[in-house]
Amino acid sequence: MPGRLLRDRFAVPRASLRLAERALERGSISVRGFDRVVRVAWTVADLAGRAVPSADDVAEALGMRLQRAAA
Repeated sequence: MPGRLLRDRFAVPRASLRLAERALERGSISVRGFDRVVRVAWTVADLAGRAVPSADDVAEALGMRLQRAAA
């Protein structure tokens, strides 16, 4: 699913995205990386039975992304 469609149709609450937005602003992740973090956050939320990703889901997804980048 293209990132734009993901952001438009399946928006994550703004408060939940703060950590990922800060990582984007600092240059820790790219816009493409941000979209991937959002996709993984949706997967984490889905596996946990939540209807929408929480800040913890986004943090977990971001951690996975940053860990992958460091490897």
